Amino acid sequence: MPEKKDVIIKFIKEWTIGYVKHRDILTKNIIDIKEEPDRVIVKFKEKEQVFLIRPTINDSVIKEVNKNISIVMLNSKENLDFLMNKWNKLIKFEKLTLFFINPFSEPDKKWFISPYIHNKICDEDSLRLGLKTMFETVEAITEKDIIKKI
Repeated sequence: MPEKKDVIIKFIKEWTIGYVKHRDILTKNIIDIKEEPDRVIVKFKEKEQVFLIRPTINDSVIKEVNKNISIVMLNSKENLDFLMNKWNKLIKFEKLTLFFINPFSEPDKKWFISPYIHNKICDEDSLRLGLKTMFETVEAITEKDIIKKI
């Protein structure tokens, strides 16, 4: 029987592939999609995008960030706290995008942020409030919650 974490990762990978394909409906830029145990690699006509699948993120993910990386994670308070606490490290990665998802949420199922870009336009005094506001547009979900739903 697969581990709970593996079941969650598989579920998030499937969501990510569906999301990427949906975004490509009109442009038809996807050449190939490759699945690996903890990531999805999408080859577009002009670039390659790696989606790391991390239900819950921690410091180890920072070591994996390079070139066109997106990290897809659950929209949990724990992940929001990580984003806030590691903001000054994450803003150094120009191509990093973080997706916070809850496929069961109504009305929105995801929000995403590129810390490098957001940092250029954001007022530091309102950063925490802004991140919390974006977080609240999607219902929070934990690994335990998602296991019950899938």
